[in-house]
Amino acid sequence: MAHFQEDASRAKRRKIDVDSPGVPMPTVTITSHTQLRNLLAFQQSAAQEVKQGVRYFKDFLVSINEAEKENEKAKKLRILKAYCDSQLVNADDETQASCFHDLLQTWNFAESENQESLLSLIPSVLALFLKTISSHLEFRDFGLVLCKFLLQKEQLKLFNRAFTASKTKEHLISPCLRLLTEIVGFDGGVVARLVYGRREITFKRLDHFLSVRKSPAETDAEGRQKSTLRRNAQRYLLANLNFQNATAKEDIIGQGKLIRAFLEDIRKDSRDIVIDIIRAIDKHIASDASLSRNVKSRFLNRHNLERLVTLYGYEKESDEPVVNEQSVSNEIHKLLLAVCTTPEKGVLLPETGWYPAGSNPDVLPSNDDGAIPLGLDSPAHFDKYKESVPVRNGNLSALVQLLRPDSDTLQMELLLKIFSAAPELVFDFFSKRTMFTSDPKPTPSWLGESAFLFSTIQLPVPKNCGWKGSTVLIPPPVNVAIESILPRPLTKKILTRCLNQNTDIITLFAVRTITLALRKLQKVLRIFGAERETGQELWTQAAGKLVEEFCRRSPSMKDVILLFRNTATDNLQQQDAVLELLAMFYQVIPTVALEEKFDISLTLIDVLKQLNNGDCQPGDKAFLFSQLQNLLVIARESPMMRWWQKPESLQFSAFVSVFQVLTNPATVQAPIDDIKSLIQDVLIQNSVISSPASFNALVLSIDASDSVALTIQLEFLDNCITRMVKKPVLYLDLAESLVGGGQENLSLLVGVVNEQWPFVVKSGQRDKQTIISSWISRFFGLLTVAGEDKRVLKTVRDSVISTIENKKARSALKDAFKNAKETVDQNGNGHTLVTADVSSKSETQDQGPRVNLTEMFGALPAESESHPVLNRWEREEIEIALEKGHIGELMLCLCSEYGEIRRQASAALSRFMVKIRESTYEESQPIYIAAGEVLETAKEVGLDTPLPYIAGELAARIVMVLADPLHKIYGKVNKFLNKGPRWEVGKIPSYWIDKILLHESEYDDSYHEEVGWLLGLFINGLRTKKDMDIYRRANVFERVLSLYNSPSLPESLRKSVLHLMFRACEVGGSTTLLTRNGALSWIQGQVSVHDNQSDILRAIASELYNKSDHEWIGKWSGSSLPQAVAHTIG
Repeated sequence: MAHFQEDASRAKRRKIDVDSPGVPMPTVTITSHTQLRNLLAFQQSAAQEVKQGVRYFKDFLVSINEAEKENEKAKKLRILKAYCDSQLVNADDETQASCFHDLLQTWNFAESENQESLLSLIPSVLALFLKTISSHLEFRDFGLVLCKFLLQKEQLKLFNRAFTASKTKEHLISPCLRLLTEIVGFDGGVVARLVYGRREITFKRLDHFLSVRKSPAETDAEGRQKSTLRRNAQRYLLANLNFQNATAKEDIIGQGKLIRAFLEDIRKDSRDIVIDIIRAIDKHIASDASLSRNVKSRFLNRHNLERLVTLYGYEKESDEPVVNEQSVSNEIHKLLLAVCTTPEKGVLLPETGWYPAGSNPDVLPSNDDGAIPLGLDSPAHFDKYKESVPVRNGNLSALVQLLRPDSDTLQMELLLKIFSAAPELVFDFFSKRTMFTSDPKPTPSWLGESAFLFSTIQLPVPKNCGWKGSTVLIPPPVNVAIESILPRPLTKKILTRCLNQNTDIITLFAVRTITLALRKLQKVLRIFGAERETGQELWTQAAGKLVEEFCRRSPSMKDVILLFRNTATDNLQQQDAVLELLAMFYQVIPTVALEEKFDISLTLIDVLKQLNNGDCQPGDKAFLFSQLQNLLVIARESPMMRWWQKPESLQFSAFVSVFQVLTNPATVQAPIDDIKSLIQDVLIQNSVISSPASFNALVLSIDASDSVALTIQLEFLDNCITRMVKKPVLYLDLAESLVGGGQENLSLLVGVVNEQWPFVVKSGQRDKQTIISSWISRFFGLLTVAGEDKRVLKTVRDSVISTIENKKARSALKDAFKNAKETVDQNGNGHTLVTADVSSKSETQDQGPRVNLTEMFGALPAESESHPVLNRWEREEIEIALEKGHIGELMLCLCSEYGEIRRQASAALSRFMVKIRESTYEESQPIYIAAGEVLETAKEVGLDTPLPYIAGELAARIVMVLADPLHKIYGKVNKFLNKGPRWEVGKIPSYWIDKILLHESEYDDSYHEEVGWLLGLFINGLRTKKDMDIYRRANVFERVLSLYNSPSLPESLRKSVLHLMFRACEVGGSTTLLTRNGALSWIQGQVSVHDNQSDILRAIASELYNKSDHEWIGKWSGSSLPQAVAHTIG
C-alpha cells in the first residue's frame, strides 16, 4: 500500500513539473534516419528532451499510417528502414541480435526514476511501431528481432513493473498490454509461443485487468469505444486465442478464473469488441479442429453459455448505433446455433431422444414364469417419468431455461433448433417452465408464446423416436412423447377457452394447433403400429395410452363441432380450418370422433353449389376447395351421413345431389376423383351396385346433355336408390328371383329398376317414359360390358319393352347391348370397364393376379383442374411454405397440361424468387438458385409445352432437400445446382443414377437412403409417355432392374423398384418394358428363385401384358408371349 502511495505522490509532483510550461511542443519534420537517431538518443541528464524525442518518433509513425500520398509514405518508410538498420546489433547472430538500445535504455531509466509519463509513452510507441511495420515485408526480420529482444529477461522486468502496479494506473498497464498484443500477432503469430513461454510475466494478473469495472461515464455510446484496461486485456487475450498453438490455447482455456473474467461483463462492452469476441470463440475455439471436444466443452461451460445468452438483449439496452449492419444479437445467434446443435463444437452431447438417459429400449423386460404380463401398467413403467426425466445435456437444459422465446424470434429459433438436435430437452423444458397462463388475448406476449408452442409441435418426429441403436423393442414413455405432440402448457381448459373466443386469431391458433398436433400424433401412431417380430403388444398398449393422454389435453370433439356450427358462413378461413380439424379427428382417432353425431351432407352440397357459382372470388374458391377435400374425408369416415334424406331445400337426396357432380365433370369445379371414390364406396357398401366397374357403368349411362332429361333421370335414380337402401332385404330377394338362385353377378339396382318401371308407365307421361327408357337402355348395355349377367339384364329389358308403346324407345332398348361397346369406345372409357371380350384376349385375365397393384401402390396421380397452390404459398411465411411443400407443388405446375396454369406458375415462381432473395431465410441462396434453374429449364423447353415431370419432380425434391441442410443428399444436390443455369432434361435420370448408384454415398450409412430418394424421384417423375421416353433413352430400367438383385437391398426398396415398373405400365410403357428391357424374362428369373415379392411380380407380369399392344407383341414374340405370361402367373 505504501508503494502505491509513493507512486501516487511521485506522479503528482512530476505532472506539475512537466505540464506547468504552457509552451506547446515545437513541430519537427523528420527528414533522415540520422535525425531520428539523434532525437531518440539516450540522455540521462535531459529527460524532457528525451521525452520530446520519443513523442516526435510517435508523431512520425502516425504520419506514416495517415499518409495519403504513396510517394510520401514510401519516403518516410525508407527513413524508418534506414533507422532500423542502424539500430541492429549482432544481426547475424539470431540468439544475440538486439535493437533499439537507446529507446530501451530510456525505458529502463524511466523505470528506475519512476517517470510514469515515459513508462507509459515508450511501450505505447513500440506497439505503434510494430503495428506500422507489420504490413511491410522489408521490416519483417527487424520486427522479429525486436519482438524476441523485448521478451528477454531484462525487458520483461519492465513489463513486470507495469503489471504489478495498481489497477487504477491504467496508463502504465494498458500500453504494455497493447505492446504484447502486437508481439503476439506479429508476422502471423511467429513469436506467440515465446510470449506464452514467459506467461509468468506476460499473463500476470490478466484476470484482474479483465475484471475492472467501468465507471458510469464510460457506459454510454462514446465511453464504450475508449481504450480501457479491460478492453486492452480483452484484445490481448483474443490475440492469444487467435495465434497460440493448440497446447497453449488448451492451457489458457483451462484457466477458469481468467475465462470467467473475460466473459463476465461482456454485455457492458462496446459492440465492436463483443462481435470480435463472438467471432473468435466461433473460429478459434468452437470450430478449431486442433482442439479436443473436452477443451471446447471446458470453455463453453454452463456459466459461460449463460453469459453469452445475455447478449441477445444487447441492442435493447445499448444506445450505441449499429455500424455496417453488424448486430450483436445476430452474431451471438449464429454462434449459439452452431455450438448448441453440432456435437463437435463442444456443447451438444449424444442423446437418445424420447428415451430418457439410462433406458434400454433394445432389451425386452423379462417375464416371470406364471406372472400376469402387465406391460406398461407394471410397476416398472407406471407413472414413471411423469414429472422429470434424466437428461444427458445438462448444460443445454440450464441454457434453455434462460431463453425467452415469447419475446425474441431469434431466441425462439435457437430453442427450436436445440429441441431438434436434442429431443430429450422438450419434456425437460416444459416440465420446468411455466408459461401460457395468461388470458387468451392478442397481446405480444401471448402471441409470442403461442407461436413458440405451435412451432414446437411442428418439429419432426425423431427417427426411431430418437434411439440411435439398430433395434427398438420398447416404446418411449408416453409422458415424454406427448410433450412433443401437445406440450403441457396447452391444456384442455386453455385450448377450449381459445376455441370459444370471439377473436379470429385466437380461435384459429387453437384450431390449427390441435390440427397440427393430430397430424404429428398420426405419424407417431404409425411408428407405434408398425409390424414387429417381438414386443408388439407393448407398442399397441403405448399407442392406446398416447391417444388417451392426447384426449386429456385436447378439447373434445363436441367443442369443435359446436365451433363449426357457430362459425359464420362468410368466414371461409375459419370454416376451412375447423373442417380440417374435424377431418383429422376422423382420420387419427376415429373412436373419439364417432362418439359425437355429426352430419355434413348439407354442408357438402352447399360447398359444391358455391364452387360452381360464377360469382365466387378466386381467394374464396381456394378455401372452398380445401373445405371440400376435408368434407369428403369426413363423409367417407362418418357413419352419421344422412345420404338418403331429402331436405326441402334440395331437389334430390343428399347423395344424388353429390352424384350429380359426376354426370358432367368438365363443367364442375371440384376434385372429381375424390368425389367419385366416395360415391362409389357408398353405393358398394350399401349393395346398390356390385363392383367399381358397375359404378362406372352407372355414371356413363347418365345423359347430361339436356337439363330437363338429366333431372328426370336423377329423380328416377334417386327414387330407386332410396327405396333400395330403406328395404335392402326386399330387393335382395327380388334380385335372387331374377337370377334364379344362381351365382351370376347382378347389381341390386337392376331389381329396383325392374320394380319401379311399371309406376313410370302408369304415370302416363310419355316424355318421361322415353327419357327413362333410354337411360335403362344405356345402363343395362354398359352393365353387360362391365361383366354383369347378360341373361338377367335381357329379361328385365324385355319386361320394360313389353310396356312401351313408343317405337323409338323400343328400338333403343332392343339395340342396348349392341350399342354398349360402341358407346364405351366413343367416350374413351374402355379402361374403366372390365369386359368379357377384353378378358378373352388373354389367358392371363381369367386367372387374374391375387395382388391388387392399385391398392398397393396407388393409382397414377391425375392433375386436378384446380391449382390452389398458385396462390396458397403467398399466404404463408417462406419457411412454412417450404416445409408444407407448397413451393414444390408450385414447381410441378410447370408440368401442367394446361398452358394457362404453366404461365401462372412461371409468374408465381418469379415472384417467389424475389421474395426469397429479400428474405432472411438461412437457405435462401441455394433455393433461389434452384428456382431460377427450373424456371430457365421450363422456358428453354417452352411454356407452350409442359415441362417433363421428371424435371418438375426433381425441382420439388431439391427444394425439400435444401430446406434441410442435414439431409444426406444435400451435398450432391448443391453440386448439381452448380453445373449450370439450366438443366438438360433428357440427361437428368442418367446424372442421378451415376451420382447415387455408381458413386459412393456421402455418409457411410446413407446409401440406402439415397437410393430410396432416387427411386422416389423416378416413380413420381413418371407420369406421361414423354417421361417414359426419357427413361427409355436413359436406360433407367436396365439400371434399376439390376439394382433389384443387390444382396443388401432392403425389401422396401425392392418394392419401390416394382412400384416403378407398375407406374411404367400405367403410362403406357408396357410394350417398351416387354420388348426393349426383357421385363418378362426378368420377372420369370425372380419368381424361379422364390423371391419374397413373387405375388407382386406375377401381378406385374399380368399388368404388363394386359396394357401392352397385343398386336405388336404377338408379331414380336411369334404369339408365344401370352402362354409365357400364363405360365409365369399360374
